[in-house]
Amino acid sequence: MSQSPSLNTVGNSRMRLANPAQLTPSGLVAPRWGVGLAFLGLLLVVLLPLLGTLALVEVIDFGPPLVFASLLLTWTAMLGVALYASRRQGFGSFVRDYGLRFRWIDLAVGLAVGIAARIVLAIVLAILTLLWPLEEGEVLSGNAELFLTGDTVWLIINGIMGGVLIAPFLEELFNRGVVLRGIQNAMWLRRTGSRKEKVSPAVQRRSITTATVFALLVSSLAFGLLHTGAVADLRSSVYLLLGTFTVGLMCGVLTVLTGRLGPAIITHVVFNGTGVALVLLIPPELLP
Repeated sequence: MSQSPSLNTVGNSRMRLANPAQLTPSGLVAPRWGVGLAFLGLLLVVLLPLLGTLALVEVIDFGPPLVFASLLLTWTAMLGVALYASRRQGFGSFVRDYGLRFRWIDLAVGLAVGIAARIVLAIVLAILTLLWPLEEGEVLSGNAELFLTGDTVWLIINGIMGGVLIAPFLEELFNRGVVLRGIQNAMWLRRTGSRKEKVSPAVQRRSITTATVFALLVSSLAFGLLHTGAVADLRSSVYLLLGTFTVGLMCGVLTVLTGRLGPAIITHVVFNGTGVALVLLIPPELLP
C-alpha cells in the first residue's frame, strides 16, 4: 500500500500536477467532495437550465430574454455546486479548493494560448472537413449565434458580458475546478480520515500522472458535451464537440501545470472573444 509522502516527497516534481493546497508538510490531504459530486453537478448543470427553459418558454417567447434566463440558470448551477463543494466538503476557499488565483503572467499566457487554440482548432476542423466533406448545400451551425441575436443591448448582455466575460469564469471554476479536480482526486487518492471530515489525510491509490491524464480527458469530454445541446444535426454536433473538447483540454493542461485557474480563464476569455469577433465581423456568406 502506498504511504503518505514525506515533506521531501511532497515537494518533489512528481507532485507538480496536484492541487498545491493538498500537499502539506505532513503528507497528502483530500477534500470530501470528489467524482460523485462532480457527476451530480454535471447533471444539475444540464437539467436546471433545460427544465427551467422549458417552463419559461410557456411565458417568454424564444429570443434574447429566454437565452439570458437559460444562461442565468446554467451559471447558478455551476456557482452553486462550486460553493457547496468548497464550503461543505472542502477547504472552504475557492483559492485552495480550485486554485482560483491570478498572476500578471496569466494575461500573456492566456492571450497566447487562446489565439493558439483558435489556430489549432481551425487546422483540426479543416482536416476533419477533408476527411468528411460537406454535402452540397450543407451548412454548419454553432451555438454562438444564440447569444448574438437581438438589439445592441442584448448583444452586449448575452454575447459580450455573458459569452466572453461571465461564462469563461464560471465554466472554468466548475469544469476545471470541481469536475477536473474531483475526478483527479478520486483516481489518485484514498482518504484515510473520518468520512465526516471536510478535509482528511490521504494516501495514493495510483500515480498522479495517470489520475491527471484520465481527469483531463473525462473533464474535457464532459465540457464538450455540455456545449453540444444547442445544435441538432450530427455534423455540427461533432464539430462543436471537437472544438470545445480541444479548448477544454488546453485549459485543463494549463490548470494542472500552473496549479491555478487564472491562465485557463484568460485563455477561455480570449477563445470566446475571438469567436464572437469572427461571427460579428465576417460576412455570413464567408463562414463555412
